[in-house]
Amino acid sequence: MRTSPTPDGPGHEERFSMIKGWDHEESTVLLDRAYQGDDAAFGTLYRRVSPMARRAAHNIVRDSHAADDLVQETFYLVLRAVRSGRGPRDSFTGYVLATVKHLAYRYCRTESRMVANDDPDMWERHADIVVQPPAQAERATAAWASLPPRWRSILWLVEVDRYSPAELAAGLSLTPNAVSSLASRARQALRTAYSAAD
Repeated sequence: MRTSPTPDGPGHEERFSMIKGWDHEESTVLLDRAYQGDDAAFGTLYRRVSPMARRAAHNIVRDSHAADDLVQETFYLVLRAVRSGRGPRDSFTGYVLATVKHLAYRYCRTESRMVANDDPDMWERHADIVVQPPAQAERATAAWASLPPRWRSILWLVEVDRYSPAELAAGLSLTPNAVSSLASRARQALRTAYSAAD
């Protein structure tokens, strides 16, 4: 279950009111222009979405400098994807948030592995943790990578960040039922891709 919003960051109502605060049609036009090589259009998208991305990253990593770095990395990856024709098509905001949160969780995992600890009991406790077999991990990674970005984004928001369809609906310019249907199709596609990766 997702915990309640942290004191130093806005709740989901404020985050999604920010998404609703600027016209969806305008964002689509800006994204189309960015796909055509318009750097100014991408810059406008960056200015509008980066504050939300920065808060999302900071809520995970709890470090302002790291959050700033993660936002820069996120927009670099998104811009590279757009320039190669593989970036977001439906929800630029959802795509950016999913990307920055993925990078933030990866950063936290990396940092936790770098912490020095000389307590032998700690290592024994962690040795009992069941690690996913490499073959299964590879299948899961391949299945995930095969999904369209929109499906990866919705799965991340619903399954990892634990947003409800009602919370996501306005920000994605969909009805709650449409969000549920999209998430259901994405789950089924992921299961199918995982099974096909044998």
